[in-house]
Amino acid sequence: MNNIKKVLVANRGEIAIRVLRACTELNIKTVAIYSQEDTAAFHRYKADEAYLVGEGKKPIDAYLDIDNIIEIAKIANVDAIHPGYGFLSENIDFAKRCEKEGIIFVGPKSKHLDMFGDKIKAKEQALLADIPVIPGSNGPVANAEEVAAFGEKHGYPLMVKASLGGGGRGMRVVQGPADVKDAFERAGSEAKAAFGNDEVYVEKCVVNPKHIEVQILGDSHGNIVHLFERDCSVQRRHQKVVEVAPCNAITSDLRERICDAAVKLMKNVDYLNAGTVEFLVAGEEFYFIEVNPRVQVEHTITEMITGIDIVQSQLFIADGSSMHDQLVGIPQQEDIRINGSAIQCRITTEDPLNNFMPDTGRINTYRSTGGFGVRLDAGNGFQGTVVTPFYDSLLVKLCTWGMTFEQACRKMIRNLIEFRIRGVKTNIPFLLNVVQHPDFISGNYNTSFIDSTPELFDFPKVRDRGTKTLRYISNVTVNGFPGIKHREKLVYDDLRIPKIPFDAKIEPGTKQILDAKGPAGIVEWVKAQQEVLLTDTTLRDAHQSLLATRVRSKDIFQIADPMAHLLPNMFSFEMWGGATFDTAYRFLNEDPWVRLETLRKQIPNVMFQMLLRGANAVGYKNYPDNVIREFVKQSAQSGVDVFRIFDSLNWLKGMEVSIEAVRDAGKVVEAAICYTGDIEDATRTKYNVDYYKDMAKELVAQGTDILAIKDMAGLLKPQAAYRLVSELKDTVDVPIHLHTHDTSGNGIYTYAAAVSAGVDIVDVSSSAMSGATSQPSMTGLYYGLENGKRQAILNAHDSQIINHYWEDVRKYYKDFDNALNSPQTEVYTHEMPGGQYTNLQQQAKAVA
Repeated sequence: MNNIKKVLVANRGEIAIRVLRACTELNIKTVAIYSQEDTAAFHRYKADEAYLVGEGKKPIDAYLDIDNIIEIAKIANVDAIHPGYGFLSENIDFAKRCEKEGIIFVGPKSKHLDMFGDKIKAKEQALLADIPVIPGSNGPVANAEEVAAFGEKHGYPLMVKASLGGGGRGMRVVQGPADVKDAFERAGSEAKAAFGNDEVYVEKCVVNPKHIEVQILGDSHGNIVHLFERDCSVQRRHQKVVEVAPCNAITSDLRERICDAAVKLMKNVDYLNAGTVEFLVAGEEFYFIEVNPRVQVEHTITEMITGIDIVQSQLFIADGSSMHDQLVGIPQQEDIRINGSAIQCRITTEDPLNNFMPDTGRINTYRSTGGFGVRLDAGNGFQGTVVTPFYDSLLVKLCTWGMTFEQACRKMIRNLIEFRIRGVKTNIPFLLNVVQHPDFISGNYNTSFIDSTPELFDFPKVRDRGTKTLRYISNVTVNGFPGIKHREKLVYDDLRIPKIPFDAKIEPGTKQILDAKGPAGIVEWVKAQQEVLLTDTTLRDAHQSLLATRVRSKDIFQIADPMAHLLPNMFSFEMWGGATFDTAYRFLNEDPWVRLETLRKQIPNVMFQMLLRGANAVGYKNYPDNVIREFVKQSAQSGVDVFRIFDSLNWLKGMEVSIEAVRDAGKVVEAAICYTGDIEDATRTKYNVDYYKDMAKELVAQGTDILAIKDMAGLLKPQAAYRLVSELKDTVDVPIHLHTHDTSGNGIYTYAAAVSAGVDIVDVSSSAMSGATSQPSMTGLYYGLENGKRQAILNAHDSQIINHYWEDVRKYYKDFDNALNSPQTEVYTHEMPGGQYTNLQQQAKAVA
């Protein structure tokens, strides 16, 4: 190396390790960066030096902190920065900053990032190079009418795509004129959220094509070569799952034409360093779609069939060498040969049977594989590692090579069977089905392969007998034989009750706004808040969902005054209604009205919220209208401010009387939509997004002040939450209040998505009473949104003081504690509400 003696890798995980290893082999000193969440990450220890980056920032933002990365590069005195893939790899500002600071950017020139970072500009370059492109708009489209006009001219289906898109985001298929408006709006909205730019363009949709990409290397001496192609057609939602090199289902003539086109394009722009030109192939025709101006995840299989180290080639090229120098070792184009076939499978911590939802937790068993023609590129794949929700779910890239494609397939099957990963769910059973499928082996598949092949999802559940046996033995060793009860002595007087100074004043809150300005004033106040507002459900729904509503008023009264002092910024406290009456009368021998009125005196500053079952009130059958009216009137007089009114079957007629009664009482009407199913699942035709939008419009017409989304089973997934809130926001002009249960473990993720979509209020609970079948953690959400524009107003220290009390109280209800031991994604199948889960258990025990 003439100029590069020390390299900083501006990335993490598998690709960071890949680059660090390449540097070490070339005797280049290395520098790694790591976020706070990656303190124990493996890539940190593969470098000669490692520095914390983005201190105090969110996990993703840490690796996007250009100023701090440049600062570290200067401190470490590096000559070059390799960006890997993802993060800043295609960020033109980062490349320009490196150029300005005199640091070599191991990648293309900034002009290439500019022309290929925008798909419209990339298409223009393809046209200049006389390469076949898909018919499309000549630039962005301004409105749905332009999309419709294009469809009328070129026919359907067509694609609306984000100009700055990638990974399938900001992309919508339009099957006909009726879909145009929704596709245009959704693509623009998603593009804005993902890339900060809602610009979209339109092009003809090539139906069921193959996705073929050509690996390119170009140096500063004018040399451009291709390393043949990869077949990336096994995709899910435009994200690659399995890749093959070379494609075993195209003719030699077509291969030559595609590769020549890729080289022609890159020569036309004097491309520098590694890049990938991507095409859609239908029959013997191919169309340019985009260029990825960086190293790709799947570069490994190209290395296996050509023998050329792409990452080391990047470093030599960045250093100024000619790729044909003897030291670099890349032959002339005519001498580059395909040697055998290779397959890459991305092993991820995803659950294929749960819509590929990422799983988190500790890996307690990790047994990898190996052998002739096997390559493993791992990031944090090892026993004991904790898989967090912060980053990509990739554990390891498994690649196999054989002289024939069939040999590579056999090796891949053997290696997938040998892999043992326990503690988190993985996609290994799904990958096995893919590589064993006759269509995959024959090459007779396209980009719709996964979506159109349901048998890929038919595989046995992992039994994990060995790990279960070891856990049983360790449990018996530590805790004794099951059935022998051992319980520590609990001292009730040891409760950590917060001490509030006798002269401390209670800050005014939402209760004062309601009393002064009425429900309309509350609505206007909510709309004016930038921060997301919180409802604390600890006093009602949280202990229903965990402790079967068995918490006595005594334990609630002890914490009420501290809550008024320490949590004055809550939108409301949910503290009454529903199962409160049932358990108060049947099990606690208490008067629920006394609880309400006593708490009202102790907490004068925050609105109280109750759950009202429409025509059922707080019972389990329909009551006469006059009973509903009187109940609401008395509840309002005794202290309830916000009435969340719902019907479990979304029967709007059954909610009308309650809504009218609450309005007559001068209190806040919060009519609720009960969420079920999955709006992103096209097979569930009834409960789609239009169903909920229509219901929202009817509830607003009936007079609701606030629209609640009551997800009482915890079925609302993050992507669905973003879409539902976004579309409801566009449909009705009232605040939206989201309630969910954390049964699946996705609660905070769901709330974060909803907050991004503009939800006004969310239900949370004190951390000790959160999670599982309860609501997500109040303080957890606060930190999850920290430093964001919509971070909730909460004193985390004071919240923790309250939490200490609930930590202690919960011990005394151990016999009624039915909390789950871990997230249960099975809720997406059985769809059982959190409160029902705990209460049915206790009722069953009582019967027994």
